[in-house]
Amino acid sequence: MAFRVKTDSFEGPFDLLLYLVSKQRVDIGAISITSVVDQYLGEVARMQKLDLDVASDFLLVASTLLEIKAHSLVPREPDSPEDEEIAELSPSEARDILVGRLLTYKQFKNAAAGLGGLYAARGAMLARTFGPDADLRSVMPDFLRDVSLDGLAYRAACCYARREVFLLESEHIASKPIPVEVQVRALHRRIANRKSLRFSQLIDEGSATPVVVVTFLAVLELFKRSMVDLTQDEEFGDIRIDYIEGSGELVFDGESERLTSFEEDFHVR
Repeated sequence: MAFRVKTDSFEGPFDLLLYLVSKQRVDIGAISITSVVDQYLGEVARMQKLDLDVASDFLLVASTLLEIKAHSLVPREPDSPEDEEIAELSPSEARDILVGRLLTYKQFKNAAAGLGGLYAARGAMLARTFGPDADLRSVMPDFLRDVSLDGLAYRAACCYARREVFLLESEHIASKPIPVEVQVRALHRRIANRKSLRFSQLIDEGSATPVVVVTFLAVLELFKRSMVDLTQDEEFGDIRIDYIEGSGELVFDGESERLTSFEEDFHVR
């Protein structure tokens, strides 16, 4: 049963009071929160058994009314992002937000009541047991009557041996790795012939991320060996790669281990 309140400006259900305050049909300043609390405590004292639903409804509605009244009477410094958001709104907008909290609570409460009703209704039902009825079990043949455990294992092994064996390719899961050393050699041959290239010419929009990473590592490797010069006119702009004449042959003696560590760091192999 809903709690009813009586004040100088309103008499009726407590929920209705909050609704009228939210619609500005009742002045929040004319509502004495102390009087409302006293009436509620008197109602609780007359109850033989405390109704938790009524108690929780009262606490939520009373706290919402108190917050609305505090916002309308006393300005305060916001302590949280949510309070700061409410403080920046007009009193009517803040009141709407606070009432929205109550409506959300009501929605969940009604949903809980509906679920409780379903639980009570379904509790009186008995689900049909799985499998055939007990009366039909005796007419079903026992397929394993003359089969021993060893015989069952043998038949299972025969079925397993007749299965179709196929090879699952993994290219659709992960592309084949591109070793950094291979990319360095390919880039060195290309830049030695062309003398000058741009990084955008080495990749395209459809290049996979591992390909872009390996290509960039190859450029850095040639730059580290003083075989190319790198020029970038603007931040995040295209990189110009110029071949240095007389830079010597590309040799990887003792370098394979270091390049492999590059590949592991960037997950390209």
